[in-house]
Amino acid sequence: MFFFNWVFKQSTMEKKDLIFTIVFTTIVLFLLIVILLFFFIRYRFKNNAYIKEKEAMKKFFEKTLLESQIEVQEATLAGIGKELHDNIGQLLSSTKMFLGITQRNLPQSPETLNIAEETLGKAINELRSLSKSLDKDWLEQFDFIQNLQAEAQRINEAKCLQISFSHPGKLYLKADEQIILFRIVQEAIQNAIKHAEAKNIQINLSKTSEIVRVDVVDDGIGFNNSLHSEGLGMRNMKHRTKLLGGSITWNSISVGTSVKIELPFKENEQ
Repeated sequence: MFFFNWVFKQSTMEKKDLIFTIVFTTIVLFLLIVILLFFFIRYRFKNNAYIKEKEAMKKFFEKTLLESQIEVQEATLAGIGKELHDNIGQLLSSTKMFLGITQRNLPQSPETLNIAEETLGKAINELRSLSKSLDKDWLEQFDFIQNLQAEAQRINEAKCLQISFSHPGKLYLKADEQIILFRIVQEAIQNAIKHAEAKNIQINLSKTSEIVRVDVVDDGIGFNNSLHSEGLGMRNMKHRTKLLGGSITWNSISVGTSVKIELPFKENEQ
């Protein structure tokens, strides 16, 4: 009887030891899992922070590079504009003056001479406009809507196609951002003229409290989205849009192509 009691007690103690061992092992494993999770979450957090910091540095670098490029371009264009105005402009004006003197000294001015004098006058006006557009002060006050209206009018006067432009009246973006957006739209127009053989182009500028959107739609021959390969112009448009933190998409059907440009916009910050 004593032996059976002893065996029972030993069995009970072994069970207790086994339960203790199981509980202790479970607690240790649980703590290890918690520690591993802690370090994993910490690693993910640091890794995400590193990725965000890397992206922020990349954007800052691209923005700084863009600003530097614009500054260099402004200085270069200002020099070209001065040369155009002071040298070539003066030469053309002098030539026009001599043509005028010749016309007055002739009993009857030939039609070809009159056309040449008139053409030269137009060239001088175009040169003055170009010289003005290269001026640094003008670039600092660049207005997207105003310049796109002038671009549309210039193309419409050539009578090769018709551009219509609708807009809200004012675009509250920085001057350098408006210049880049203008270059993107300008490239879209040139693509429609050169490649799409379009006869009509509709440009629509709209904005909300968070987005500035430009749609450029033509009635040209279009292209196959799946088969079309990107050219230099499209890559430049993508790059410039990316610099502005926006997105650009192309959609083409059997007739016509539409380009949609969307830029982030916060009216209170602007």
